[in-house]
Amino acid sequence: MKKLIQTFLPIFILSSQVFAIAGFGAQLGNMFSVEESSPTLSVEGVTLTNGAYDNTYSVGGYFYIDAIPVVDLEVDFSNQGNKYDIDFKNDIGEMPTLPAAWASTDIYYTVRKKIIGIGIPFLGKAKLFAGGGYNAHISTPIANKEMLTELCDDDLAKCDVISLEKDLETYLTNKDNYLNPSGFHIQGGLQFKLLTFDSFLFYRHVIAEDVIPSAKGFGGFNLRLGRRF
Repeated sequence: MKKLIQTFLPIFILSSQVFAIAGFGAQLGNMFSVEESSPTLSVEGVTLTNGAYDNTYSVGGYFYIDAIPVVDLEVDFSNQGNKYDIDFKNDIGEMPTLPAAWASTDIYYTVRKKIIGIGIPFLGKAKLFAGGGYNAHISTPIANKEMLTELCDDDLAKCDVISLEKDLETYLTNKDNYLNPSGFHIQGGLQFKLLTFDSFLFYRHVIAEDVIPSAKGFGGFNLRLGRRF
């Protein structure tokens, strides 16, 4: 019995330490708003307008390990989406307004470091942290000149607007046409205890093209609620 205790006690202690240096939970974010845009088509009398959409929220989850000296490692994912309208007009007529949806699935790999520990009334101990890393995305495309030129057989001025509405809807929902951009991000914020939750409140700025239209990046605040083990 003594030998069994001597054999398995170190393993039990090590396992306990491993589970005490990680955390996971849910993540909510208030990401961004997108303004109305009109891509340049370079054809007189032909216009394309992608409508604006506001307050795109994200929901996802996260996992982190802080067993490594000096820095912590984390992985988190999120899904977000919104609705907008597409309008197109040419010499033939005006396409009926096409209700469309934008959506993105994102994953972030981050190295973060504690900057300073602080005490906050009602929350107890907390710490400020900062970090950065790599991100990858899968997002739906937004109507543009190249897309319409392909669907209109290189003749935007004479394109049948009724056929274009159907073809455009099919194109935007076809998974083969989804975009796969990637980029980098930086983030900073606060880790604290809220009730029984291991919580984070931080701002993240993402540098990545083609995730959202007409932008080389975006940013937003994120709130995490989870458990530490």
